[in-house]
Amino acid sequence: MKSQLRRSLASLCGVLLLGAAMEKPVQAIDAAAAPYYHVHRLVKIADGRKLNLYCVGSGSPVVIFDYGWGGPPTAWEHIQPAIGRLTTACTYDRAGYGFSDAGPLPRDTSALVTDLHQLLEAAQLKPPYVFVGHSLAGLNGALFADRYLEQMAGMVLVDPAFAHQDEKFNAIPGVKEKFAASAPDYAECIAVAKSGQLPTDAKRIEDCLDRDTHDDATARAVKDQWDMSVDHWKTLKSEDESGKLFSHGGDIDGAELDAARRDWRDLPLIVLTSSDKHYAGFPVAQIPTMSALWKSGHDELASRSTRGRNIVVPGSNHYIQLDHPDAVIQAIKQVLKMAGQNRTKLRT
Repeated sequence: MKSQLRRSLASLCGVLLLGAAMEKPVQAIDAAAAPYYHVHRLVKIADGRKLNLYCVGSGSPVVIFDYGWGGPPTAWEHIQPAIGRLTTACTYDRAGYGFSDAGPLPRDTSALVTDLHQLLEAAQLKPPYVFVGHSLAGLNGALFADRYLEQMAGMVLVDPAFAHQDEKFNAIPGVKEKFAASAPDYAECIAVAKSGQLPTDAKRIEDCLDRDTHDDATARAVKDQWDMSVDHWKTLKSEDESGKLFSHGGDIDGAELDAARRDWRDLPLIVLTSSDKHYAGFPVAQIPTMSALWKSGHDELASRSTRGRNIVVPGSNHYIQLDHPDAVIQAIKQVLKMAGQNRTKLRT
């Protein structure tokens, strides 16, 4: 569960790493998950590394999905097929995840966005693009829009991270300590991976392996292989530390986003925000302040476009795309509709 417990809390602070007291919804084994446990198209980018790309559907604009810190690889299993019936819909494994080669450190937002843009070009997936990002990938989406706005048709951010959130959440009394207590033990998991032997004790299985009771044999074997990769754990550690105010390098992601910040003009943009269910496990007295801060960060993201909206999804937790997939599908459809209206105006 390396894990679902930690991923959600992480989404609130740092760059979505530490994990929350809520878990990813348990899914029954279904065919929708199967494609994400197989190699698809390994695309060579500029420095020779290969990234795994999985596309369904056809047409323009290209919808590109990016998941949060740690995945899971099936994050978009309910969304990608539905959007693939409308246009080209692609997921990919970031460097150091899944079937993709690892990338040079640090794995900061700039490095992730550079990889993504090179991937799209190398795969000959021509713009315009609709970026759909969850959690940590909210930082990637923001920087992608800052760099490549003219290539974008729209964006949907699903409970996204935002610049400097670590600093803001740590200012709430007791929150910094709560996050610190839940921090992943990277050294332990790197040591497990270096050993080459799957752990057998409950603590290391819990800390270092993404084990879910609904996994079939293929999913279990593939996820164990990923979690026994030293490069994967170094990637997770670097993605985490790049957004932390008090890490060795400081808040690298925040500085990059500040430097690149630009007006997103009339970009079709929808931000989806989780409900208070996201904060299960925190003291009741802290939840209103945390919820207001999370929503205000998303309101600010939405305000960067004249066509931006922030929508709170009632009853949702951090993984909105898993527990309320229809809300995400409808948001993407709305952005595609707005993008189509933009193209019509340009032709006339």
